[in-house]
Amino acid sequence: MTKTVVQESLATMPDEFPVEALIERLLFIQNVQEGLAQSERGETVSIEEVKQRLRR
Repeated sequence: MTKTVVQESLATMPDEFPVEALIERLLFIQNVQEGLAQSERGETVSIEEVKQRLRR
């Protein structure tokens, strides 16, 4: 995560907010970024494989 992402997230928050709301938003962004990076590296699972894992 970059400082720019944090600054942009902070800029979209209301003037007053619980710090947990900012932390939650930053964690969400981090998880999305990690998921996109995994996808780009080909570290994905097919829907069929997910279904098989859920049946176990």
